[in-house]
Amino acid sequence: MEARDIQRLLTAAGYYNGGIDGDFGGKSLLAVEKILQRNKPAALKWSAKRQRVAAAQIILTAAGFEPGNIDGYWLKGGTTHEAFNAWDYYVTSGKREVLPGRSEDDLFARPTEARTVWPRQSGVPAFFGPAGGPRATAGTAKLPFPFRIAWNKSQKVKTFKCHDLVANAFTVIWDETARHYGEAKMIELGLDLFGGCYNDRNMRGGNIKSMHAYGIAEDVDPERNQLRWTAKRANLAKSEFDAFWKIVESQGGVSLGRLRDYDWMHFQFATL
Repeated sequence: MEARDIQRLLTAAGYYNGGIDGDFGGKSLLAVEKILQRNKPAALKWSAKRQRVAAAQIILTAAGFEPGNIDGYWLKGGTTHEAFNAWDYYVTSGKREVLPGRSEDDLFARPTEARTVWPRQSGVPAFFGPAGGPRATAGTAKLPFPFRIAWNKSQKVKTFKCHDLVANAFTVIWDETARHYGEAKMIELGLDLFGGCYNDRNMRGGNIKSMHAYGIAEDVDPERNQLRWTAKRANLAKSEFDAFWKIVESQGGVSLGRLRDYDWMHFQFATL
């Protein structure tokens, strides 16, 4: 992880007000020390390099991104790397650097809460079990009000089947979304257009099982967020959906649209 990247995170957390210059001097070191003292004092015994990465991991976790364990290790392509990339996309797109409605003190002044860390896609079978297996539909996600079926809007659902390990996360996402927007606004925006969860199939155009085959992905309003549409055309890329995506990300959900700018309808509980 580059020193500049860590300085950007320290600045976003409100612990550093120096230059983003890659010169990890006294101000940067003091910011790292303060974060570790308040969140993971045991890390103060680690090497300077591990301390910097641990501070970055604490900030990413508090901001709603999922870097994995706070262990001070940075591997290219690893969970912490992917979490930073997601954060970087979020802030460089002109969006806020802290969660809506929460102060920096609230975000970073206390130890971060433990949350489930979802696996990378390559680790999904080991973590969730086989695609199409019994656990892929053993969970029931509850919706805050009846949602319309995207391909048959006259039909509605109050719950949907999913993997038992993600049922609570799905339920929380939709409860929080309804609390934020309200039922009428969700319907107006199409957030109630349920595009499906479990579907034992391969990824489109490939021979690898889709995340839907594990019951850990959901599609929203597929008609207006088609697979190959970019942010220029996808409805869910608009700014009025920023709060929704932050709610998804707060539960460890991953938006392919926000990370890769395709398949904006889709979010899943596996990192890329």
